[in-house]
Amino acid sequence: MQRRILAASLAVTLMVIVVMTGVMAWSDWVGIAGDNERRLMTQAERAAERLHVLSHSGGVVDESSLADVVPPDSRLELATADGGQVVGGEVAAGGPTVSVTIADLGVLTMEDTSGAVGRNRWLALSSIIGIGLAIAVVAVAVSIRTSRRLTRPIVELATHADRLASGDLRTSDVRYGVPELDRLASSMDASVVRVAALLAQERRLTVDASHHLKTPLTALSLRLEELAVWPDDRDVRSEARQALDQVERLSQVVDDLLLDRRSQDALRSKVPLAAVVEQQLAEWRPAFDAAHRTLLAHVDVPDSAAVDAGPVGQVVATLIENSLVHGGGRTMVEARRAQGATWIDVYDEGSGIPDAVAPMVFDRDVSGSGRTGVGLAAAQDAAVSVGGRLTLVQRRPAHFRFFLGDREDPTTVGPEAEERAEADADHVG
Repeated sequence: MQRRILAASLAVTLMVIVVMTGVMAWSDWVGIAGDNERRLMTQAERAAERLHVLSHSGGVVDESSLADVVPPDSRLELATADGGQVVGGEVAAGGPTVSVTIADLGVLTMEDTSGAVGRNRWLALSSIIGIGLAIAVVAVAVSIRTSRRLTRPIVELATHADRLASGDLRTSDVRYGVPELDRLASSMDASVVRVAALLAQERRLTVDASHHLKTPLTALSLRLEELAVWPDDRDVRSEARQALDQVERLSQVVDDLLLDRRSQDALRSKVPLAAVVEQQLAEWRPAFDAAHRTLLAHVDVPDSAAVDAGPVGQVVATLIENSLVHGGGRTMVEARRAQGATWIDVYDEGSGIPDAVAPMVFDRDVSGSGRTGVGLAAAQDAAVSVGGRLTLVQRRPAHFRFFLGDREDPTTVGPEAEERAEADADHVG
């Protein structure tokens, strides 16, 4: 798109420059000849007047008389009434000429032998072409800058849409000063908030359904197992065993539904955790450089540690952005794995989180700087979507920790695994 906008703007601009240069060149070409002709006519009229005065005072009009009145770089030729010809001045050079009639003498013709008309014409043409080229260079530079300014928001919006498609549900607070693009960005942010809320609600519904169904089914199974060993009634034992089989099938249906839900999550792209961290550093480092801040990272995880690129990237990006906006000094991103768990720490050297905000830092619509208050809440939802959890380890300076769940290893999910990992993380830190 940038190339098309650049090509269109350059085509129009260069066409205008060419037309204007041509008009100016033609105008100067004709104007120089007209100015020279008027100058020659003035000089010829003065010479004719002097020759007329000389003739009426009894003087002789000959070559010496013409030589006395001819201007420099000019030639005079007098065609007398009796058919004679008197010449004075330079040798004929084929330059511009003008003629003046002198009463009782004849026709006086003056020729410009200096060649100034040709030189002035080419000098003016060179100047006009030079100015046109300079304007063209400026026009190219302005067109390139304008095309970049127009296409940059579109490219950023497309990148934002790609992140959303990968599951990275981050809002973008960037606006571009173009009403149409700003309205599109606002609509995308509103859609992101709505989709994130719906996904979080869907995940909570799934977990709640699992809990509310599995618990009574387990209790029912225990009661049926007691009836299945009832000592006095064979019919009761038979019906109990049949009911127990039905409960087990129903439990299997619930497990299959949850497994299908997790399998859909597993279809998302898996990339090495180190690559996710490196990508976020590359994305946010220019903003930290502009703020004269330092962004560093240390990744101590196996190369085989793969994560869901979208949600994990969203969480890391949100924590880095939170540090850029609210923190200070150096920001550090550390990824580690120990005791069967993987976690990511993000902390800085700023003033930290106010005590009034800290208990609600992951709640929606809670912000310490008048912003939307959606970022950390959405990051927590994204962490939960991959079986992880986001915690605030320290208020001042702010220190966040993102525990990543491992779907292939259930022992890495849950309070016990996190407690082991927290103890190990504190020991490493």
